[in-house]
Amino acid sequence: MPVEWYEKPFVAFEKGLNRFRPWHRWPFLISLPMLVGIRARMRWSNLFDTERTPPGFPASSSPNIRSQRTADGSYNDLNKPWMGMKDARFGRNVPLERTFGETPPRLFEPNPREVSNRLLARKEFVPVPFLNVFVSSWLQFMVHDWLSHGENLHPEEAPPYEIPIEPGDTWPVNPMTVLRSRPAPAGASDPGQPTAYTNIETHWWDSSQIYGSTLARQMMIRTDPQTGQICPDGKIGLKPDGHLPLEKEIEAVPDAEGVRFYHLELTGVNGNWWVGLSAMHTLFAREHNCIVDRLKLDFPQASGEWLFQKARLIVAALIAKIHTIEWTPALMNSPEGKIAMRSNWWGLLGEHYARAYGRLSELELVSGIPGSPTEQHAAPYAMTEEFTACYRMHPLMPDEYSFRSHVDNHHIATKSLIEVARRNVPEIYDEVGFENIIYSLGTSNPGALVLHNYPNQLRMLPEKSDLTHQERLAEGFFTDLAAVDILRDRERGVPRYCEFRRQLGMSAPATFEELTDNPAWREEIKALYPTVEDVDLLVGTLAEKGPPSFGFSDTVFRIFILMASRRLKSDRFFTTDFTPEVYTQAGWEWIQNNTFRSVLTRHCPSVAPLFEDVRNVFFPWAIAGSAGSAGAVQ
Repeated sequence: MPVEWYEKPFVAFEKGLNRFRPWHRWPFLISLPMLVGIRARMRWSNLFDTERTPPGFPASSSPNIRSQRTADGSYNDLNKPWMGMKDARFGRNVPLERTFGETPPRLFEPNPREVSNRLLARKEFVPVPFLNVFVSSWLQFMVHDWLSHGENLHPEEAPPYEIPIEPGDTWPVNPMTVLRSRPAPAGASDPGQPTAYTNIETHWWDSSQIYGSTLARQMMIRTDPQTGQICPDGKIGLKPDGHLPLEKEIEAVPDAEGVRFYHLELTGVNGNWWVGLSAMHTLFAREHNCIVDRLKLDFPQASGEWLFQKARLIVAALIAKIHTIEWTPALMNSPEGKIAMRSNWWGLLGEHYARAYGRLSELELVSGIPGSPTEQHAAPYAMTEEFTACYRMHPLMPDEYSFRSHVDNHHIATKSLIEVARRNVPEIYDEVGFENIIYSLGTSNPGALVLHNYPNQLRMLPEKSDLTHQERLAEGFFTDLAAVDILRDRERGVPRYCEFRRQLGMSAPATFEELTDNPAWREEIKALYPTVEDVDLLVGTLAEKGPPSFGFSDTVFRIFILMASRRLKSDRFFTTDFTPEVYTQAGWEWIQNNTFRSVLTRHCPSVAPLFEDVRNVFFPWAIAGSAGSAGAVQ
């Protein structure tokens, strides 16, 4: 294990103490170096490559490949230009021999629908009182940037999975059918190797959820909805009121063959669309256009193409910074969690030193990852199947949303999750208003990541939105997303909970009593699973008691501490090319000086007084008219 010389003492320190108890059960001055050791060890023990170099990969014809991101994510690594690009494979965080997908009958044991009904279904909403719903919106905003398995296999390509429905279940048809995941192209896997899957988005932290992962999609996003032409000044095409256009308003874009239109708001990725996700895309599309205006002051002769690409670089870095120093510390609201994530960006010397003096050292531990040397560690960069599994955080989503005025908190409307999703979003903006939606999200709580808190509307999610409810019932056009989450991990070879922990160097519970300290959950899990070794990863992580003040389990955190650093460390635009020369001095200063707080203030100034006294804007804001008292409305 070729750990960096300065990390070896931390690895030895963590290994020695972890035999007695995990990092979060030690005092602060001991737990922090243990976290450094965990990350260093996992970089060389928990990264595995599944990719095969594409034959005859073409040389780039772009003259600006060094100073701008490509639409498909290629040429981030100039030596392996296919690394992390669209349609590259998902990697793994456990050895490949441990990642063979389960097959029947094991695939259906226990029944995924029964797991959904008996362990995941929301009985009553369990909130996280110290967070607001922007946590949920932001999470989905990030996931759409990082990964998508794309469309599943059509029934004509492979028969769907059939999940039997137990007596007394209200599911409309028996069996429940679930389409199979689409594997990597035929012939791409080595004989005897586990099935691999491809990521149809770029793997990089490049804001592809805003800009798309194809040039055709990018051109659509750059199209002015009023003229039907590419915005000549490098801006994203927005309507006069500052909102995203609908896809149907941009259908005449040249070179958009093969792009599917759903008549949703237009952005890079608009799947699983709802008003909270739309708000994020709207804010950062506006932010892109503000950055273009700033760049034009220094570069008045620059082309629209140059302005667009520079603004994209800046937006991607700003989003990465927000996620690292604001969103993640909100969920890891402990001294260790906050320092661990902020030091990813600023180093242990901290923000004040970095802003005053710059980097003291190339060592990321001292001065942070951005600007340090690029490093891929044990495998070429890729999102992983295990990372995908750990980001199954649907309990964060409430089933119901209360929209209120940011002026006096008076109630405007209450909508279900389905009513604020898909094509309904523009109507919500018309009825409620953008600033009121922003305020309502900032003053409402997300759900806790625990058992019995999975949104029930996602457990009977309507498909084919042009059908009536009765037509869907008759044909079974619904999805139980909770059951699908369980099935996908099994299908894609993600180890079950106990084995997953062992592969991460953690102890595994030997009994159901060790799995959870909740007696009721313990009995419910025991009644469904034959042994503790059979417990699914999602069930185990939701039953597990997390570190103090954490919004998720320690098991999930181990993957995050590895992959959150990797998203920065592997990307040359966050490491060797994270410089004022590449980003421009104006762009560099924009990244240094801005946060999610400033983005919200710039684009929603009327709500800014309500979060000015909140330490982290992902915490609940003050209630309008309540003399500055912060707290979420239930």
